Amino acid sequence: MPEEGGTDTRIAFANPQVNLYAEDIERSLRFYVDVLGFAERFRIPTEGVPAHVELRLGGFTLGVASFDALQRVHGLRTGRGPPRVEVVLFTADVDGAYGWTTSHGAPSLSPPHDFGGYVHSARVADPDGNPVGFTTRLPVATAADPTARPTFRNHLVNFYTRDIAPSLRFYRDLVGFTETFRVPREGPPDHVEMELGSLNLAVSTLEALRRDHGLTGGGGPPRAELVLWVADVEAAYAWMKARGAPSLSPPHSFAGVLRGAWVGDPDGNPVQLVARSGRP
Repeated sequence: MPEEGGTDTRIAFANPQVNLYAEDIERSLRFYVDVLGFAERFRIPTEGVPAHVELRLGGFTLGVASFDALQRVHGLRTGRGPPRVEVVLFTADVDGAYGWTTSHGAPSLSPPHDFGGYVHSARVADPDGNPVGFTTRLPVATAADPTARPTFRNHLVNFYTRDIAPSLRFYRDLVGFTETFRVPREGPPDHVEMELGSLNLAVSTLEALRRDHGLTGGGGPPRAELVLWVADVEAAYAWMKARGAPSLSPPHSFAGVLRGAWVGDPDGNPVQLVARSGRP
């Protein structure tokens, strides 16, 4: 039975995106826009230092929001500890993308390498230390060109977890993502990919990250969130709470035209439920 204010009717979630939290948004924009080629499509406020900027690369929407605005506007204290999320970009030229970004100041986390018998990948860090991965399927058929901005043809956002099963129950079974791929195919998975609308979301184990790529990953507080658009924030918030999602910030209005609330996933990552309210 749902809790008071809840409903048995399944909530429909739409237009998902991922927000990364940043200490210095302008510094992050120089990386994601100038180096990686994302296009800015929206910012709040429109004048002065922004608190939130939305970027687009193909069909992928990535938000960059400030830690301070999150606390000031929504009462949420999220973490400045080790990152637990990464943005993965698919490209035919992993080595070139790695060379391009490191030559433009991005710290190397993991140089190009093969793993699993079917993937070639590399990782650099964004200005806040979040991993940004470049990946392609084997065999690699292109010659590396680190002098040209890479072309990306798809994306994936990875949330790292110590226990993948609760994350699958939350994102796949509760929110409604559709599972599209897992490794290994039999037994407990190390990595599961899912889709909802235009967002490709994955959950991966910290152990596999260490074993396959030599990265420890983050065990600190979350520094990113999933954003889900809904028709009724109050109804969605009550529905999620009734099914075990902890409340992080109850429904409230912000930015003049939006109504939002936050719940937590099994690892404490914020999940924003948002709808337009009033006149745009």
